[in-house]
Amino acid sequence: MATGGVTSERPVATLLQATLSIVLGALPIFLTGAMAVFIRPELGFGESELGALATLYYVASASTTIPGGRLAERLGGPKAMAAGAALSMLASLGIAGFARSWAAMAVFLVIGGIANGVAFPASNLAIARGFPLRRQGVGFAIKQSAGPYATLLAGIAVPAIGLTIGWRWAFALAGVAAIPIVAGGSRRETGLPVRRGMRSDVPGGPVWMLSFGAFCAVNASASLGAFYVESAVSGGLDAGVAGLYLSAGSGIGVLIRVGWGLIADRHRGVHFGLLTAMLAGGAVAFAAMGRSWSAPGLFFMTLLVFGTAWAWPSLLNFAVVTRVPDAPGIASGILGAGQFGGGILGPLTFGVIVERAGYSMAWAFGGVMVALAAVFVAIGGRMLERRQA
Repeated sequence: MATGGVTSERPVATLLQATLSIVLGALPIFLTGAMAVFIRPELGFGESELGALATLYYVASASTTIPGGRLAERLGGPKAMAAGAALSMLASLGIAGFARSWAAMAVFLVIGGIANGVAFPASNLAIARGFPLRRQGVGFAIKQSAGPYATLLAGIAVPAIGLTIGWRWAFALAGVAAIPIVAGGSRRETGLPVRRGMRSDVPGGPVWMLSFGAFCAVNASASLGAFYVESAVSGGLDAGVAGLYLSAGSGIGVLIRVGWGLIADRHRGVHFGLLTAMLAGGAVAFAAMGRSWSAPGLFFMTLLVFGTAWAWPSLLNFAVVTRVPDAPGIASGILGAGQFGGGILGPLTFGVIVERAGYSMAWAFGGVMVALAAVFVAIGGRMLERRQA
């Protein structure tokens, strides 16, 4: 059964649009984290203020993802994605040209957070209705790997742009990259008209339980994106090398997400079991990041933590959307509230722990949050499967 919007006649283009829209929504905060070693001295703020910027971004995302899901059901995926991309363009170009203080950074990152909150359910809706059902596991994996794509780009930008022509140019290029999505939103949609999803089409209890699991997991992973480079530099690693490590970890995260997508397409009954195991392993890997490692040891741990604690979102979104086919945009909005809500307290708390107790304790806190995520996903997944049955 298909509902809401239209069924796309251009599935590959739909996938590319959805993926780029999420990359654009994530770039403002990931560029801020990766470029913090340059931004903080120029604008004059510390680690806790950096965490507060990430928190504001995720507050804006979490506050807009549920209404963003309703907007997507009303407008259709492409138009809603274009709206998000336009806001992302405004945020990135604003930072590049006008961010002269912490307050100005905060204003533009809030705009970027709103863009992210709109783009997330819109892109999920576009994949759910515009990509072949038998390949949606891979489709969601590619689209939801946008976070690692954005982190990979942010990591590369440290040596390629931050150390050469300056950090502001990285934000300027991110703003320009939004033009194709904004332009694509004006294209007339074609295909089979279908009913818009409604709030009553979503089994609230199980989806909110899974959303809370996502909240716990992102509470940790948002700090990973914001503080990885500074943590590695504080341990003695060169900033350029730390940026490349961050990019390598993101690349591994992408490959592993796609691999899980392939498995999910073929074995639809194991989704939540895989998610629980992945998060349990991620909890151990995350906590281990706080130990003292040699450069090769840190590189290995980076690959491990990105392959576990960052590899779950695509599978979770796919598992939920395929089990709530009548209103995938609204269900995605609820999931997004948890995923983005996890970034509200996570980076701020991480920054405070770093300043008071060091990075080792901060990484351990992240490990505890990922372990809690495994518990809630196991419970919520069982509830949703029983409800479906």
